[in-house]
Amino acid sequence: MSMQRLYARNVKVSPWLAVLATLVTLTSCVPLPDVRGATMVPSAPMRVAASTVPVQSVFVPGIDVASSPDAFDGSMTLRFALDEPIETIILAMPGLSGGAMGFAPLARRIVATTPGTAVWAIDRRANALEDREAVTVAMRTGNVAPVIETYLGTPSAPPTLREPTRESVRYLLDWNLDVHLHDLDAIVQRARLEADRVILLGHSLGASLAAVYAAWNGPNSTGQTHLDGLVLIDGSPGRTGALGLDDGIRLAGVPIGLPSRSALEAGRADPWFPAGDAGRVFARRQAAAVLATLDPDGPAPDAAGDVPLTNLAYAGLLHDEGYGFSTALGVSMGRVVDAELDGNLSAFLVAGRWGVRSASVVGVANGAERVSWERGDPGYERTDPREHLADWAHPIADVAEWYMPVTLLLDLVALPPDLVNVPGFIPNREVTLPTLAIGSDRGLLPDVAAFDGYAEQRQGSAFSITIVEGLAHLDLLTAEVNPVVGLVARWASLLPAR
Repeated sequence: MSMQRLYARNVKVSPWLAVLATLVTLTSCVPLPDVRGATMVPSAPMRVAASTVPVQSVFVPGIDVASSPDAFDGSMTLRFALDEPIETIILAMPGLSGGAMGFAPLARRIVATTPGTAVWAIDRRANALEDREAVTVAMRTGNVAPVIETYLGTPSAPPTLREPTRESVRYLLDWNLDVHLHDLDAIVQRARLEADRVILLGHSLGASLAAVYAAWNGPNSTGQTHLDGLVLIDGSPGRTGALGLDDGIRLAGVPIGLPSRSALEAGRADPWFPAGDAGRVFARRQAAAVLATLDPDGPAPDAAGDVPLTNLAYAGLLHDEGYGFSTALGVSMGRVVDAELDGNLSAFLVAGRWGVRSASVVGVANGAERVSWERGDPGYERTDPREHLADWAHPIADVAEWYMPVTLLLDLVALPPDLVNVPGFIPNREVTLPTLAIGSDRGLLPDVAAFDGYAEQRQGSAFSITIVEGLAHLDLLTAEVNPVVGLVARWASLLPAR
């Protein structure tokens, strides 16, 4: 008899061991326990009312671009801070066509809840191209006539908005990714002189830009060496930038969304992001915000369309995510009242189930004089319309970047998401900066898996992902009750001291 058969004959197998072996073999079929503790969103009690947090604008000189007027060589920062010693500065980079004042609600609440913290929201250099003089006059005097004449026009005259032309601002073609990274670096270096801890926060495309800065080999070594943390809000490389597409997004060879580089160089396309009719779409939003801030219940001007509206309803239709082309382009701030409604197919196709609530206003309800606006359910309508519209109407800055340089976007889209073998950058796998990523089930990155592309490049580093509920893409910055405030405050407090 062989030793093998002798061994097999004398081994006794425990019944429990046999059961365990069977379970191990069938692990793909046997559900493992999924026991979870209660999820607690970090709270952040207000030390002062958020509305009392002051803001000042400070211009930070950036890189000198030879083709540009000197006035554009830098960026304006909106600095939200209380009169107290500042230990932490959070630098906030806006997303696609976003401006510094878009961070105002979030910035006020972070400062109001977190001792020793200031938020510097960044206006990129192209914000200086905007014609906002009429806003300043209207908010100082209460006279809305200049706003209507400048941004909306009257039945007898078109808008008098001063807009750039392709020829007059051809220098925008030189405002590429490298220029914007140098501008950002100048702001980071300034913040480093004023606080012990500097955190870079980006929203949407701004999150990709922030992550790219962390891996950038700038004039003072890599970007991450000057930062203590990175916060990505509803954006990341591979999703909202750094897509590895050399000449923009194309379908059957045709550019989608962005013009080609050859078209730009030949002067066949505008050098700014083609958002509808360029600055005019943002000018209308701004005009509506001013009218709603100064006279919310007054009748909207003729330029608002054929349906009689209050000024607040007019602004709501332009700013709320439930009445536009895409839910990602607006905030959740209320709903129309006394309106006849029709469907909004485009929003449904873009946003799926979140677009079901979208609608189009086609008339006034029987018995009503005009369509008006109400806040609605605050559990769904998360942004305070008065605060949001007042930020759009603020004299020193607004929520949008009207003329975002296309060259910046093409450069950012062309970067591969891993940044491997890209001159001027270290691979993302070498970025070790503590990172907090925040998405929302109503946002562009609705689950943890949506951050996987970037998180996998950062394996082994301190990387935390949180998905909040019920906030649209822009609500993450503007919500009146915002879990992002507590998340950022708690995460920042746990960063190691420099």
